[in-house]
Amino acid sequence: MTINAFINVANVLLLCAYSVTDILWLRLFAVGSSLIAMPYFALQPTPQRAPLVWSVVFVAINLFQAWRIFVERRPVKLSVEEEEVRRLAFPDLPPRRVLEVLSLGSWSTVASGERLLEAGKLPDALSLVVSGRAQATTKGRVLGEFNPGDLVGSALLLTGAAADVDAVVTEPGRQVRWPVGTLKRYLDAHPDTRIILQRHLALDLAGKVQRTQSTITSTGQS
Repeated sequence: MTINAFINVANVLLLCAYSVTDILWLRLFAVGSSLIAMPYFALQPTPQRAPLVWSVVFVAINLFQAWRIFVERRPVKLSVEEEEVRRLAFPDLPPRRVLEVLSLGSWSTVASGERLLEAGKLPDALSLVVSGRAQATTKGRVLGEFNPGDLVGSALLLTGAAADVDAVVTEPGRQVRWPVGTLKRYLDAHPDTRIILQRHLALDLAGKVQRTQSTITSTGQS
């Protein structure tokens, strides 16, 4: 086996790297190409140190990136609460992306009587009701309830406007709260997630309007 065979095999692997569409295989073929090319540079009458050093650098970079891709592709196991959030608000998102969204916010346990919204004031966060309930009122009149899957403070995310209702917890439960600024920056960087959340916001708003109309109708009839 001549020295030239090393560089020929290395170039064949590099050709394979350029031919595949999967980025992980591209990285792995590139690693193999650099590793096989190293003896060619090292066994020259005068060892070619610069190409040898660069080959080591390329191997290190591609191995690191291949490891990152492998880790990202590993199956993700959601907890019971995380799976419930996915079911309620993000059914079209893969589990790993759901974890990303949840990492932006914080879980909180709310008690009966806790105020979630105050009319005329800007909410400090957008909240997803995971369990429990809250009652929405305006000027002492009940408009409806926030149930699991509803978003509290959605008007702030949609329009930047202050809350137009008061919301008080009537049944203790769990919520996820996202700072609006942080959530907006993330959604701007991930349009696919933004589309899914906007779809949920539209359904959430439609559900609230329907429940409010039903409550008003029932109140009027009584």
